[in-house]
Order: sequence, then structure tokens, then C-alpha cells
Amino acid sequence: LLAIGLQTSPMTPPTSPIPTGSRQMIRVLSTHWSAVPASLQRYERSSDTAPWQAVGTDIPVVLGKKGMGWGRGLHNPADALNGDFRKEGDKRAPAGVFSLGTVFGLATPKEVAPWLKMPYLTLTDSMRCIGANESSLYNQIVDSKKVKKDWKDDSDNEYMRLDAIRDEGAYRWGIFVNHNTPDTDRVSGSCIFIHLWKGDGTGTSGCTAMDKDQIEILLTWLDQAKHPVLVQLPQAEYVRLKQAWELP
Repeated sequence: LLAIGLQTSPMTPPTSPIPTGSRQMIRVLSTHWSAVPASLQRYERSSDTAPWQAVGTDIPVVLGKKGMGWGRGLHNPADALNGDFRKEGDKRAPAGVFSLGTVFGLATPKEVAPWLKMPYLTLTDSMRCIGANESSLYNQIVDSKKVKKDWKDDSDNEYMRLDAIRDEGAYRWGIFVNHNTPDTDRVSGSCIFIHLWKGDGTGTSGCTAMDKDQIEILLTWLDQAKHPVLVQLPQAEYVRLKQAWELP
């Protein structure tokens, strides 16, 4: 009887994954799962119980070339009703709620010190974001000259400075999104960022991208002390989870 009761018990309702103490939110909404264009809006709140207030206006961003799939973050995986989680290389940006890691770019720490309120990493030629599945440093940005190399070659790793200086200079400014960190598996993927876009019609390999002027406004606003989070969802999922997740 107990076994039957467990099998037929109702699904546990979603609860908010927004951390206590979080005072800043980046909300990214798309029209549907496979959409590339999306809109980004900043929010702030003064306390855990205060309503979220919009900051500035919404701005255009782009997602992965194949849209979004559920990611691994602060949210409960059980809240992903369709069970469609992104995988390494599928060119989808992660949906869900995520904390933010270090900011990176070409500027020196001295240049960003007057205005940046987030951890910062200057990209050098030896910086890599590790995507090599066998590495203990998987899904981390490291200086390959300062760590013990435990990967076979660099073909699965990202050359961070190279992507900051070639083509559209995607990594001239970027923010590490804490997706799959610490890595719950080596399937969901690595090295997810917010960075510069090639243009408003061009999707990414799985990141969220925007215009240079807009990312600089975003970086100036972000404050590590306010524990910022990224909430990224298709519109229908946002409506479904808005009340339970206490979203604006």
C-alpha cells in the first residue's frame, strides 16, 4: 500500500530557486523554445519580500542557434516538465535560473577597478575554458600555463583571448554563467557565457549575446554583493513558473 501511495502521490509543486539575498535579476525571455531572438530586462529588489522593480528598458539579445533547452542551475530539474535538457554541442542556450561567475575581457584589472563590482579576469593567450571531458578542470576558465594539463589536446577547449580579438570580438566582454557548476554531469555542457553578439540575427553556440554598448551598461550595473541571477525562459514557461518562482 505504501508503494502504491508513493507512485500515485501528486507531483511536488515548484518552489522558488531565487536565493535568499539576491537583489539583482537578469531576465531573458524568448517567444518559444527554438527562437533565437529574445529580450533582456534588468530588475532589482530591496529585500527578499520586496517586489522586483524594472531597471532601464528591455534590450534585444540572441540565444543559441537552436534556441533554448533546460540547463542545470539553481532550479529543481523536476520543474522542467518536458525533460528536454540541453546537451554539449547542441547549440541551445540553457533555460532556468543561474548564478553568475566572473566577468572577463581584454581590459586590465586597473582599467575596470573604478566601475566593475564583480570578480574579473583579464584574458591572456594561455587562457582556456575547458571543455575536454576527461579534465578535472572541466567547465572552468584557467590559465593553461599555471595548471597541470590533464587533457589530451585543446580541440575541445575554448581559446578565450582568440575569441576576444577575432571576428566580432565575442569575448572582449563576457560573464561566466554558472551553468552545470559544479558539473553535475559531462553531458549538459560547459563554458556558457553572456558575451558580445555578431548581430541581432545571428545565434550563438549556446550563449546569450548582445550589443557592446548594452553589455557595458549591464556590467556597470552588476554587483557581486547583490548576488545577481540570470532567469532565462521561453514565454510560456515563464508564465507557468512565474508565481511559484516569485518572478517579476
